[in-house]
Amino acid sequence: MQLQPQEERVTFLVTRILACYVQLSNLPTLRPSTKVNGIFEDLVHLCCYTSDEGVTEKVLRHPSIVDIVTPLRRLCSFGESQLEAHWTERVLESGSQKEASLIFLDFPYYNNYLDLVRMELNALASVTRGGQPKRFAVLGSGPLPMTSLCISQLFNDDGEAVIVHNVDRDARAIANSSALCCRLGYRLEQVSFQCAEVEDKALDLQGFDVVCLASLVGTTSEQKRNIVGKIAKQMSPGAMLLLRSAHSMRSLLYPVVRTADLTALGLKPLLVVHPCNHIINSVVICQIVSAKPQGNRFSKMHSYYLLHSLLLLPCVYTQNAPSSSKRGLVYVPNTKHLSDDSIWTSESSDLTWYYNYESKPSPAFSNSTKLQFVPMLWGSSTTFLNDVTSQIETGANISYVLAFNEPDGGGATGGSAIPADTAAETWQREIEPLKKLGVKLGAPAVTGAPSGKVWLRNFFDACKGNCSADFIPVHWYGNFEGLASHVGEVRAAYQNLTMWVTEYANNHVSLEESQSFYNQSSQFFDRIDYITHYSYFGSFRSSVSNVGPNAAMLTEKGKLTDLGSWYLGGAATGNTPHGAAGRNAIFTSSATLILVTSIWSLI
Repeated sequence: MQLQPQEERVTFLVTRILACYVQLSNLPTLRPSTKVNGIFEDLVHLCCYTSDEGVTEKVLRHPSIVDIVTPLRRLCSFGESQLEAHWTERVLESGSQKEASLIFLDFPYYNNYLDLVRMELNALASVTRGGQPKRFAVLGSGPLPMTSLCISQLFNDDGEAVIVHNVDRDARAIANSSALCCRLGYRLEQVSFQCAEVEDKALDLQGFDVVCLASLVGTTSEQKRNIVGKIAKQMSPGAMLLLRSAHSMRSLLYPVVRTADLTALGLKPLLVVHPCNHIINSVVICQIVSAKPQGNRFSKMHSYYLLHSLLLLPCVYTQNAPSSSKRGLVYVPNTKHLSDDSIWTSESSDLTWYYNYESKPSPAFSNSTKLQFVPMLWGSSTTFLNDVTSQIETGANISYVLAFNEPDGGGATGGSAIPADTAAETWQREIEPLKKLGVKLGAPAVTGAPSGKVWLRNFFDACKGNCSADFIPVHWYGNFEGLASHVGEVRAAYQNLTMWVTEYANNHVSLEESQSFYNQSSQFFDRIDYITHYSYFGSFRSSVSNVGPNAAMLTEKGKLTDLGSWYLGGAATGNTPHGAAGRNAIFTSSATLILVTSIWSLI
C-alpha cells in the first residue's frame, strides 16, 4: 500500500525525531561538541520548519512521540544549560574585556535571543499603552543571562537606565553569570543577582514592572502552571508577567503555557504571539489583576527597538568607587607605624566592621564607633566563651563571631592546624552557647584549597548536628574566575547559610591585574544578596606585604593606593605601591604574633 504525501511526511518526522531522541539519550554527555550540536540542530530544524497543521497534529498525537515528549524536553533543557555554562566559562577565561565581548557575541544563538527579546519588548509595548517598564526580573536566568543582557542592549529609554534582576536556584549559575556580567563591563546599577527558589520568602518580586519566566523553568504545562501560581502571588498588582511558551511542533522542545490555566489562576491574559520564523519560543503576556483600578505603571515606552553596539561600561580603574556597607577590615597591625590605624576609621571610610584573629578588640579601635568588632576563636581555646560574654555584659555590641582560621592549613602559613573533631568539641563548648545570647555564629574559615572542603565536611560530621552555624566564611587567593567559581561551589554545598568572604586577594600579580581583580570582585560581592560581608586582605604597607606589593592598600610610605582608596569608598589616589616582603612575613599584634594566612591559587 502506497502512503499518501501527508502520511509520508508524518512517518518521516516521527522517525527523525525519535532518532534524535535516542541519540541524545545514549550520549555520555551533552556538553557542546560537533556531534551534540549537530543532533540538536537537526531536532530544532525538524520542529521549527513544519508548517502543515495536519502533519503537525498527527505527529504530536503519535503514540511514540507522546511517550517521549517530557524526557525529550528534559534533554533539551539540560543540553541548553550545558551550552550556556560552557560559553560562560569561555567568556570568563578570556584575557581581556574586549576578548570577552567578542566571545560573548559569538554565542551560536545570540541573534536568536536578540530577536526573541526584541519580539517580547515590542509585544510588551503593544499592551502597556505607551508605558515603559523600568525594572525587570528574570526567573531562571541561568549561567549565561542572555535575556537580561539583550534587554539591557535593546532598551532605548533616552538615557534612563533599565534594571534587570536575575534569579536562579543554582548558586553556581548565579555566581558565574554575575562574574560574566562584570567581565563584560556591566555595572551593579544595571544588573543584579539572587540565588533563590520561586517560593523562597527572600524572593521579593514586589516593585518589578515585568517578571520574565525563562522557557527552561518547568518541563510540562502542569509544572509551568504551578510555578506561575507561586510567582503571581509575589508580584505587584498591575505588573506584567511575561512567559515563554511554544506552539505547534515547537512544543516538543518547550512546554505550552495555556491561557486557560492563567485565567484559572486569576491572571489576565493580554497577548499571545507565535513566531513562524527562526524564533522558537512563543510569548504570552498576562497582567496581575487588582481589585482596584491601577494607573499606568509605566512612563513612555518605544514600540521599536534598535540594537546598538554592545555597551561596555568600565568595570575596572573606577575613579569614584561605589560605597558598600558590606565591607570590613582584616586588621593587621604595624607597630612601627601606629598612625596607619587612623586611616581605617577616617570619616570618609566605608568600613563598618573588623576582626583581628583574636577574641578581644584591638586597642587602636577601642574608641571607634564606626567599626563593629567581630571576635574570632583562632584555634583551640578554653577562654573564648568567657572573653566574649564578658564584653557583652559590659555593653559591647557583639553580633557575630568567627571561628578557626584556616584549620586545614599549617602554622607556617597562618593556619590554626586543628583537627576537625577537636574543633567540633571546642565549638560546642566555646561557641555554641553564644547562640542563646543572640550572637550569629560563623562556620570555620577554611582555605580555598580542596583540603578545606574535606575538613569542613569532617567538622560538621563530627558535630553531629550540634554546631549551628549561621554563615560560612570564605577565603580565596587567586584570580577572579577562580573566586567566582569557588563562591558558587561553597554556596551550592551550604545553601542555607549566608556567606562572608573574610580573606581574599589576587596575590603576586601586576598592578593592573590587582586593580582589575579588586573592582571585579567588589562589584561581584555587592551584587549577590547571600554575601553579606566581605573583607579584602591588604590592610598593610606594600613593603611588608606577603601577597605582593600590588595587592596592598597602602604604599611603602603609608599612603592609600588606588585600590585602598576604592575599598574605603574614595577616588583614585595615583599612589603606586613599591617593595614587598617575603612569603611568610610576620605581623605583630598586641597579644600574639600572627603569621599571615596561607595562599591558595586554584586556577
